[in-house]
Amino acid sequence: MTEMIIAGESFNIIVEGDVHAPAVVLSHALGTNLHLFDKQVAALRRHFRVVRYDARGQGRSVVSHGPYSISQLGHDALAILDALNFEKVHWIGHSEGGMVGLWLLTKAPERIGRAILANTAAQIGGAEVWNERIRTIHEKGIEALTPSVLENWFTRQFREHHPEEVRRFEEALLATKPEGYAASCAAIRDADLRGGLGAIAHPVLVIVGRHDPVTPPGVGALIASSIAGAKLVTLEAAHLSPVEAAEAFNQAAVEFLSGKAEKKTMQAPEAKFEENEDNDNEQPKTAPEPAAEEAPKKPRRPRAPRPKPQPATAESSEPSVSMPEPAPTAPPAEVPAPRPSVEPTPERAAPRRRATRKSAVKKAAVKKGAGRRTAARKAAAKKPARKAATRKSAAKKSTARRGAIKKAARKPGRKTAAKKRAARKSVVKRTQPKKSAMRKSAVRRRPSGRRSPRRRR
Repeated sequence: MTEMIIAGESFNIIVEGDVHAPAVVLSHALGTNLHLFDKQVAALRRHFRVVRYDARGQGRSVVSHGPYSISQLGHDALAILDALNFEKVHWIGHSEGGMVGLWLLTKAPERIGRAILANTAAQIGGAEVWNERIRTIHEKGIEALTPSVLENWFTRQFREHHPEEVRRFEEALLATKPEGYAASCAAIRDADLRGGLGAIAHPVLVIVGRHDPVTPPGVGALIASSIAGAKLVTLEAAHLSPVEAAEAFNQAAVEFLSGKAEKKTMQAPEAKFEENEDNDNEQPKTAPEPAAEEAPKKPRRPRAPRPKPQPATAESSEPSVSMPEPAPTAPPAEVPAPRPSVEPTPERAAPRRRATRKSAVKKAAVKKGAGRRTAARKAAAKKPARKAATRKSAAKKSTARRGAIKKAARKPGRKTAAKKRAARKSVVKRTQPKKSAMRKSAVRRRPSGRRSPRRRR
């Protein structure tokens, strides 16, 4: 450990690894210290110069009066880089350290190369949550928050199987001074870095814990979707993923910071690789360039008709050779003389005969189907004409019936019958008394006040 005085204030810093290797800075979460990344140092030190430090108000660094701000913590990181003579570094920030990394990417982008933002967000929680936590710390101390904080940091399974690790981080949390913890809570409460995410153009890897209740996977995915080209990795862990999923965290971090992930996907989609006989290296095989002008194709000459197979005779079992008929006349310069063709044997000709028979049957079936279809179409076309003809014939029949009825009414026999009925009526009228007289007599006979019913005719 090294204590450095920066701008009159002390910071606890550890620098490890090759002096000539590119540097990577590790920034821890709230309530922890630089030992959060103990499991990452061995893997990172093989490729990078590793720099860890305790943030302001935590670990063994200075505890100044609060409240702090993300801007103040970001300026502390820049002062550490200047003190160590690092012009540009990679950044791994966890939770609060991830928010500091977002501030550096937007306010000092020239000082950061690649950035890994683990279990963080552009805005964590609401103001009420942080105000309640600050009030609890001032009134009851950090001990009152320790059980709930440990449940958020590790899954239940990890707490049961690794109690020594949980105890180590519990001691680090209890060793944090309440003033520094409360001032750091205020920095996270007041931070809102969502507006600058779209302006970040650096390679960024976002790591989230699938079981993280503090910064759920959704808030990390929001960061990854807001930064152009950012990648997202999900680990089976709670909030402290560098501890609970150390191996997966190390693999993702080393591949991303060293650029191995990009090298795996640099193969061009059109290039194909093949092994060289003289060299073991793989070389891309590109498609040949198209010719500028293609020579015109010669006209295809008609094929000479094949001779029909002849059955073999008993005298000779060998196939006979015959000359085919000459091809149609064409210019002698272009069309060469036809070549003799060997006549196929009966064994070979049999399948062709069967094929021709099958094709003939198929053609006949097709013709029958076509004829049936045409007949059906004609019948369908004739149906309306037949319907119209039947309607006309029915109309003619009805008119004929009406005419016949009229003619029958005009026959002389019916006239004589009508005359006879009229004569009978006249005789009846003569013999019967007049109606007026009968009515008068009926009126006289019936009593007053009553009417006799009318006589039906």
